[in-house]
Amino acid sequence: MKTLFLIFIFALLLKAEVQTFNSTDDVAKQAHLANINALLIFTSQDGLNTGLFHFTKVSVDMQIYNLPFRYHFESTSDLNYFLVGNVGYSRVFASQDFVLPPNSPISTDTHLQTYTGGVGMGLRYKLRDDLNILGGLELIYSRSGVNVKQSDEGIAAPIEDFFNNNYNDNLSYKLLFEADYRPKVKYMQPYAKLGYKFYDTKSDFSVTKLTTFFSQSSVISASLGLQTDALYRYNDAYLSLEGYMNANYLQGDVVKSIQFDNYYKIGGVGYWYLEDKESWIERFFLEVSTISADGLEGYNFGIGFTLNY
Repeated sequence: MKTLFLIFIFALLLKAEVQTFNSTDDVAKQAHLANINALLIFTSQDGLNTGLFHFTKVSVDMQIYNLPFRYHFESTSDLNYFLVGNVGYSRVFASQDFVLPPNSPISTDTHLQTYTGGVGMGLRYKLRDDLNILGGLELIYSRSGVNVKQSDEGIAAPIEDFFNNNYNDNLSYKLLFEADYRPKVKYMQPYAKLGYKFYDTKSDFSVTKLTTFFSQSSVISASLGLQTDALYRYNDAYLSLEGYMNANYLQGDVVKSIQFDNYYKIGGVGYWYLEDKESWIERFFLEVSTISADGLEGYNFGIGFTLNY
């Protein structure tokens, strides 16, 4: 077989009860696009980060490297524009506990790699000093390539035709809505966030037909966190720590592939703030988090900085 899509196909057909598709083509296409949506969903929103996620119900692993950003432009009113974007890379492959069907022409070394890049804009409105709402739209381009180690020469024609030179171009748009509440408390900075993200991905599985197949997924997120005031000062810089809990509810096509619809994230962040008003960097940070669900085990590690605006 030509691609890792068959691993998804076998996982979907043999390990889970899923929606009945009209053909093997449909299953493979849906799995491919669901993978891209999963890549977009299972990445953090701040700084350079890397993660490894084990989808236990389908015995598939996803390794992610991602660099998203968000920059708010200055404004003299309660309304301001912001810029969002991302670049990323993911590698999806069969887990060690995945059992290939008898006489399978692919090996567990087969993997699918995806490169992404996106840019978009949005608006943030300050309802009051401790409450903001925002919305935005981001356009994301991705290109998927296949790395295959075959165990024999058998090639399935329906799968082989999915790619031109083993690469596929995909276009996604992401709608983002978020409410951010940060009350004023002495010595502490508690916060609560409620967000919604919608992903629509289209792909050109043939040269003559662009965006002939599409996939839609969404995620609702709720977060609670607490950040300290300065714990340690050195010259014009200081240390602050943050802890948070995050719950997420998934909907759409991605659920059919990963076989769960909610997951939880617990993490901690260390910030090193710069009080120099002339610096274009507000703070550096180091973040570690774990992700779990009935069907998911994973971690995320992030390092980066926040722009001063």
